[in-house]
Amino acid sequence: MEVTNLIDTLVSCYTVSENVKKLFFMNTHYLYPICSYIFGSIPFGLILSNCFGNGLLRETGSKNIGATNVMRTQGKILGLSTFFLDSFKGFFACHFLQTNDVFLNLAIMGAVVIGHMFPLWLKFRGGKGIATYIGLLGALDIYVFATTIIIWIIVFSICRISAVAGLASAVSSCLFIEFVPYTHHRHDTKQLYLLIVLVTLIIAKHRENIRQLMSKRKLPSSRKQ
Repeated sequence: MEVTNLIDTLVSCYTVSENVKKLFFMNTHYLYPICSYIFGSIPFGLILSNCFGNGLLRETGSKNIGATNVMRTQGKILGLSTFFLDSFKGFFACHFLQTNDVFLNLAIMGAVVIGHMFPLWLKFRGGKGIATYIGLLGALDIYVFATTIIIWIIVFSICRISAVAGLASAVSSCLFIEFVPYTHHRHDTKQLYLLIVLVTLIIAKHRENIRQLMSKRKLPSSRKQ
């Protein structure tokens, strides 16, 4: 009798533990957006600058921690490494942290880009989001990703300004998804809306670049007068 009771107790404990494990793992999916934000907020440019550069990334150039300022102030190798690592953040979140919940997936995708642009530990002064956004596209749709890269290369080869190339490629990604039938049918409206929100944030992050470009355009006309 005692042996039977002991077996029943052990079975009950095992059943409870299995239910607890299932409940825990089910609920951990809701932590993915937080994990995505934390991963996105890792300042790879600042880390590479402090470890292998002059450590003055936030005091030189545009004082931004993104790949462009790293390349400008720390050299091409560190700049390209920063671009790759920042892009990987977006790819990782979109590819490896996906669930069966559509809205949760959107939160995960948005959180990684927002984490890069507004990291808590840098007083919300992070990168401008282009590299992480491009990495996200790489996991979301390879055709949109390839088109975005091609447009970046074309625009940069014409104007030689990375901010203009980045903005043009980011905006074009939304237009490509919306107006090209092949990609339009592969994505739902909610994904497109998320990308539009992220691109809007990216444009807002580039407002100083836009202001400088506008002032340079006004300068020749003022000289003529």
